[in-house]
Amino acid sequence: MDTDDIQPEYRPARALTVLVVEDNPQAAKLLSLYLNQAGYRVLFAQSGSEALMLAAQCQPMAITLDLLLPDMDGWQVLTELKSMPRTRNIPVVIVSVLDRQLLGFRLGAADYLVKPVDRLELLHALRRCIPKEGENGVCHRVMVVHTDQNELSLLAMMLAQEKYEVIQALGTEEAINLAKCMHPDLVVTNLLSGGMDFFSLQEGLKVLPETAHIPILALTARIYSSTEHAEEEGRIEFVLLQGNELIEKPLLAAITKLFRRTNISSGNR
Repeated sequence: MDTDDIQPEYRPARALTVLVVEDNPQAAKLLSLYLNQAGYRVLFAQSGSEALMLAAQCQPMAITLDLLLPDMDGWQVLTELKSMPRTRNIPVVIVSVLDRQLLGFRLGAADYLVKPVDRLELLHALRRCIPKEGENGVCHRVMVVHTDQNELSLLAMMLAQEKYEVIQALGTEEAINLAKCMHPDLVVTNLLSGGMDFFSLQEGLKVLPETAHIPILALTARIYSSTEHAEEEGRIEFVLLQGNELIEKPLLAAITKLFRRTNISSGNR
């Protein structure tokens, strides 16, 4: 394999360490070859427990995670990585024969690749989720909530393209349960197409100490009166859209404004 055919934009500006979690020796060797020749350093873990230990000790810039491991379910490994302060901000790219992308993104994966993995596909995924040279590496974690899977996926894709770490929650109950363990910096929901019980979401997050502080941003086409919701300490905001206005620009502007105003940092989780 010729390293000269790897485009410069896929090479890191400095040697970055990637933890490869893979118990299949051939698959691990192939991933290592792709990464080494692109300029990455590689650490290996052949089990979930080893992966958790190395991630906490070595603080790699990214992790590739197989889901079929000998000692732990890969979903459990991902959940534990995202729940521990020392590892929750490390981007995880799932690399698996299992095609469960929606679940992976809901649990906080930065990207999801289905085996067999193309070399440039892998390098592109890492380029998207590893901060560029000179960036501070802060990655805001945003939970998107909707009752419609297609609408949920569109919201998630929109925010992922802006480098936010996205957690998807299908409905209010799942959102509240995930928020308790994933500690998002912001919850975003779309009320434009109906079916979303916003006030149940609001109350469910408000009553729990670990989620009561999380800001909520809701896209809507109507104005709510002061008696219909409580914007206590600016925790709840509505983005009012007119007619057939596209949601992307006002949503992203509102999120950027909120983060700047409240000075929310992923390190505060």
